[in-house]
Amino acid sequence: MYFDVDITPEEKDEMIMKIAQKIHEYELDVAAVLMIESFKPLSYIGSQMGRFFVSPFLPAFGDNIWMDGEKFLQIFEKKENVDKLIKAIEQLTQEEEEQKKVEKVKDLAEKRAEIETEGASNKKGWRQFLPF
Repeated sequence: MYFDVDITPEEKDEMIMKIAQKIHEYELDVAAVLMIESFKPLSYIGSQMGRFFVSPFLPAFGDNIWMDGEKFLQIFEKKENVDKLIKAIEQLTQEEEEQKKVEKVKDLAEKRAEIETEGASNKKGWRQFLPF
């Protein structure tokens, strides 16, 4: 087995971001954060159980998957890396929400400009007093 695999900080950060992006891609942000927070105290035990139960089957899928699986288990047996994953998921969610807000403001500005260009002349009766 590859228990002596050295993981560089770049590889660690890359794997954490890759997992966070995949979670965000499937829109499982809230559910994933809830589950990860719930199982964070058991991260070391879960990692050891993964080594015992899952690692023997990984070579059947190829040497690359075996190495990635071992790196995954080594990274997430530490609680600070679990916290980094949660922060990465929350950061991606926050960035998407900010982007949606910007788009919403832009759409509202376009609608207002469109309404102003039409003017009140097209509106008849009581509708001329409405802002939309």
